[in-house]
Amino acid sequence: MLGQLMSGHDSLQEPPPELPFKNFRIVLIKPSKYDDDGYVIRFWKGVLPSNTLNVLHGLTEEVKRSGVFGSLSIEIVTFDETAEKLPVKKIIGWSRRRSTKLVVGLVGVQTNQFPRAFELARQFRAAGIDVIMGGFHTSGTINMLGGQEPDIQALVKESITIVSGEVEENWAEILADALHGRLKPIYSFAQDLQNLVDIGSAPLPRISSKTMRHFAKPSFGTADTSRGCPFACSFCTIINVQGRTMRERSPESIAELLRRNYREHGVSFYFFTDDNFARKKLWRETFEEIIKLRKDGIKISFMIQVDLARKPKDFVRLAAEAGCTQVFIGMESVNPQNLEAEGKGQNHVEEYQQIINEWHDAGIVVHAGYIIGLPFDTKEQVPQDIRYLMDVIQPDQSSFFMLTPLPGSHDHREMKKRGEWMDPDFNKRDSFHATIKHPSMTADEWFQAYDDAWKSFYSKENMIKILSRWNHHPRNYWNLMSIFFWYKNAAVIEKEHPMIAGFFRLKDRLSRRPGFAIDPFHVHLWKRAGEVFYLFISWARFLKEMEEVWLQTRKKSEKEEKWLEEVQRIQGEIWQALKIAEWQKAYSNAKSTIPARAKALLDPFEELSSKVLFTRRDLNVFVRQWEGLQSTLLELRLHLTRDGDVPCGWLDEMVRMRRSIRLGSRIQEWREGYSRLRHSLPAKRRLLHAKFDALSNRALYSREPLQNFWNNTIEQLKGIGIWKIDPGKLATNLIKDFFLTTSFVSSYRAGSRAE
Repeated sequence: MLGQLMSGHDSLQEPPPELPFKNFRIVLIKPSKYDDDGYVIRFWKGVLPSNTLNVLHGLTEEVKRSGVFGSLSIEIVTFDETAEKLPVKKIIGWSRRRSTKLVVGLVGVQTNQFPRAFELARQFRAAGIDVIMGGFHTSGTINMLGGQEPDIQALVKESITIVSGEVEENWAEILADALHGRLKPIYSFAQDLQNLVDIGSAPLPRISSKTMRHFAKPSFGTADTSRGCPFACSFCTIINVQGRTMRERSPESIAELLRRNYREHGVSFYFFTDDNFARKKLWRETFEEIIKLRKDGIKISFMIQVDLARKPKDFVRLAAEAGCTQVFIGMESVNPQNLEAEGKGQNHVEEYQQIINEWHDAGIVVHAGYIIGLPFDTKEQVPQDIRYLMDVIQPDQSSFFMLTPLPGSHDHREMKKRGEWMDPDFNKRDSFHATIKHPSMTADEWFQAYDDAWKSFYSKENMIKILSRWNHHPRNYWNLMSIFFWYKNAAVIEKEHPMIAGFFRLKDRLSRRPGFAIDPFHVHLWKRAGEVFYLFISWARFLKEMEEVWLQTRKKSEKEEKWLEEVQRIQGEIWQALKIAEWQKAYSNAKSTIPARAKALLDPFEELSSKVLFTRRDLNVFVRQWEGLQSTLLELRLHLTRDGDVPCGWLDEMVRMRRSIRLGSRIQEWREGYSRLRHSLPAKRRLLHAKFDALSNRALYSREPLQNFWNNTIEQLKGIGIWKIDPGKLATNLIKDFFLTTSFVSSYRAGSRAE
């Protein structure tokens, strides 16, 4: 390895004695991007660490370890700007220390991060600091379009050194050039995509404990075990930067990396960033090495990305045995025309369900990547396709992206050749802005379809459906619950793509994109106070929504299941005999036309119809209350004649239904049924949130009655009807809500720790 680092530079063996430096500080920065208001996107806690930052950290540590720069003291500092504030002034101050050479590396720069990276580079260059920039943007642009592109030349003009391609075999050379003041304008290492870096013997990525402290789960790491992809998707940049020939780290080196990170940093879960793990030649050997680690007590689990083409024999089984808990699959679309248009010939929609079932059978959660805005998408068709994705294909998680032509992709190059319009602001090339003209949708319609896709997939109803599939599998259940907190918070509340989002957005008043005004302190404070207030209200609602999801999907004891089944049978018969579902539909349809005085009398109907009857006594009380409600209906019919035909028509319908009911001896049968159930009741705390859904005719656990109480209370407060609030009910529901939240949080923490 040392030979590779030193190739082409005899001068690397020892810095010349005339160099005035005793210390060499290398600052590696993974830049963030700007939001639409020009603020740097940064979170209190990040979620997804940068693998590129770890790779460059590992390469720099290898240079330091090798002693290639003799007695020179080398210090490495890393920053991930999405999760930690970048101390620009402090870094500039480091460069002014006597006998210290400082170089800044802006690493892994994607197209949407380029404007922020460029601004940072200009600030450092203004202070006389050498700056090196690399990543998919510079690499893709130079590889596909050449070095004369305006953005590349803008970097050259500012004396910012550009790197195109991978630097495993050349990093020491670049650092030596920086040390000796002879950095080149451009280093290009990816002209020949058939002969790229052999990463099999490359130094391993290295984690920075300082940087990981800023992430929500320090046990969550990223690593690449291979690079490249054999397919030719036209929107992809990877194949034009990392090539279509798979290159791999050795299974033994991967095991060494996992073992070291587990022991030194406690990393136990990985997102393997390989674009296509299933096309590795050594996939079997890699899985087998990880299986050995697990047998030795190093319980690693991980997520991988694969394609939808047929898998090698035993791939799924061995992945599960090695600890794979999630798999990301680039479905992109459920429309075959879209797949054909984008060169995604390996995807066959008719096989999606079977492929997902194979992963599910192995106990592995499926994460689908889906692109909104492919050529055959329309504003009418996209919602139908998302519904098909949820109801038929049934992935457990989805990430949605707006089709975006990125420099380095075939689509981008061809559009540029044809002179088609693309938004010139690279900051918007983040897959959640419309940056090209769609053939069938306006920019607003396109974004609305994208936004609605997130809201539909992460709706309460779909989350309940997904988690219900996994409540027999605690690890996956709680893993998905955590993902739902992350993804829905990011996409629906924070309005950022989950791949770049974390928890609790921070905004530095002074870190604003050039061209945007810096608000006075009091103005900024007022705006942030409003935003934070909205966030806390949104999070409170979200927490209550997730409580509902948990109540309906949590694993129940065998006793609870049997009791629910039996009480559902008996109460279902009662509700059908009394035609309560029909009453509920009719009442809901007429509710808006009923005078307020009459509505107040009939409101107890909704609460009554959702009650679960636990005992024979509950049945007797319910029958009396129900009969009382019928009397109320007859009285209303007499008093509302002068108020018009609409409410009277509804009341006439209610009266007709009442007269058609013939219970006979059935009440006695139901009483006997409840007598038999009295010894099988679950613990009382389990029954606090039991509810009967008349429309679906089933018993379930839900916070809906509790939520209805709070909604009515808020309405009464708005209408200055505070005297109508029952203090006893208010106290009871406050206690119920408090204990529900406490129980959910406790279960979530216990489940997450176990997972």
